[in-house]
Amino acid sequence: MADLVIPPLHDVALPPPISPWPPAPAASTMLILLAMVALWLLLRRYQRYRQNAYRRQALRQLDRLQASCRQHPEQLQKLPRLLRHTALQIWPREHVASLHGDAWLQRLEQQSDRPLPAELGALAYWPTERCTSLSEQARVRLFEHSRYWIQHHVRP
Repeated sequence: MADLVIPPLHDVALPPPISPWPPAPAASTMLILLAMVALWLLLRRYQRYRQNAYRRQALRQLDRLQASCRQHPEQLQKLPRLLRHTALQIWPREHVASLHGDAWLQRLEQQSDRPLPAELGALAYWPTERCTSLSEQARVRLFEHSRYWIQHHVRP
């Protein structure tokens, strides 16, 4: 019996691991639905971003105007023009162009939850001397209210 040679043994061959793909039909359906919802949310966010492009542009112009008003206070007369230009982006020209003074201010306040200073209604018609005599605090207040309106007004 000593002459008996045992051939070398091989390791046990394991089957390949179970693949996670393709998942069960319910899991596939859930993944497809999840992908569709994510795509819809991204598309909606992109549309909102594009719709608010006029706000971002108006805020950049407001920042430039505010910086310019520090050295040249008479530039404050351009603030109502900026608000009117912003309003023309969302309302038809017929509803905006003919409004002046208190009617214009009321139109702006209809789309905001915060009242606007009365000076904004007549600011475009002020003489240059009145703009330059306005205190820095009053100018900052006008810009803050304008910024708030641009950022938070309700689109029709």
